[in-house]
Amino acid sequence: MSYDLSFTQDFFIGFPEGVIGETDIRTCYPVSERPQSVMQALVSEEKLNPIAFKVMVKETLGIQSGPYDESVFWDLLDKIRDYNTCDTLIPPIAVFVNEDHSVTVYEDIEEEIS
Repeated sequence: MSYDLSFTQDFFIGFPEGVIGETDIRTCYPVSERPQSVMQALVSEEKLNPIAFKVMVKETLGIQSGPYDESVFWDLLDKIRDYNTCDTLIPPIAVFVNEDHSVTVYEDIEEEIS
């Protein structure tokens, strides 16, 4: 079963350690095997699974190879929001970039209440 992404902005952006826009996005999030936001998951995926990340970027954005500038992360986040699908509402949550690629977010997720 799949679900729409009905989470707060914190689920997507989290709590970066640096100021977004003043430094490269990769320096704002620590690499983690248990990321707590979608953006941290994307940054971590690039470092921990570089081949899978390159395939995801190529198949999702049509960019052949790196090094990637930080706009790639924002473009992937836009694709995630457009695709609007996750596998569960309870962590760990696989968040889909498209039907073939996903990243997983693990903890401290609060569902947005409308």
